[in-house]
Amino acid sequence: MTGAFTDNLAGHRAKYEHLARTLPADEVGPTYVGGGDPVLAGYKELEVLRAHAMLPGAAIIDVGCGIGRLTQHLVPEPIGSYLGLDIIPEVLNEAVAKAAGDRRFRFAVPAECLIPADDASAEIVVGFSLITHLMDEEAFEYIREASRVLTPSGAAIFSFLDFNLPTHTAMFLAHARQHRLGHGDILKFTSKDVLRIVGHDVGFTDVAFVDGTDERFYSGARSSLLDVVTLPARYEFGQSLAIFRKPGVA
Repeated sequence: MTGAFTDNLAGHRAKYEHLARTLPADEVGPTYVGGGDPVLAGYKELEVLRAHAMLPGAAIIDVGCGIGRLTQHLVPEPIGSYLGLDIIPEVLNEAVAKAAGDRRFRFAVPAECLIPADDASAEIVVGFSLITHLMDEEAFEYIREASRVLTPSGAAIFSFLDFNLPTHTAMFLAHARQHRLGHGDILKFTSKDVLRIVGHDVGFTDVAFVDGTDERFYSGARSSLLDVVTLPARYEFGQSLAIFRKPGVA
């Protein structure tokens, strides 16, 4: 007898189809991924990578890359390779277009929360706004997969909504009151304790956190996509961050 399993792909598809029926075509992808201005959101994601990992020469796996918010900012960076994953092909195609045929970039639709990459083949795995739309079991599977595909010196960075952070708690309560009026996609909240337990179980001995309300400083690094001079010195990322590292890595 096989065990029971869960898969909320249907919820993501329902969300996309709902937006496709109700919005102009050019607004569907950005609304589906959320987060406001996709160029600014992607730059913030790039800044997170700069703060917690080494980009030059890195093999990067972007789980839940969506329309390519981060993708577009990595094209001019000296990375080694990039694999972008998303379960909705129509959304993924927007990220493909942003890579503009750069041979370092490839894309795939994952199945069953598996990362289509070899063991110890990536220095960086990221999942921005990923586990916020996954059931706990699916989040576990992706974090386990991140442990498998990372090199010993690699880092996995996942953003999350922290049930115990006051601003996120307020979001949960507002969402909970309205969730039966939604389109089928879930909005998932978790905690540092849960992510620490999961990380340790799959082989990460170092699990660090940054609250989404903590002030961060822009690096000031130039961008071809936005005028960084006009950005404020400080910003909040919004979602909290969990940074997973392997044994013995500082």
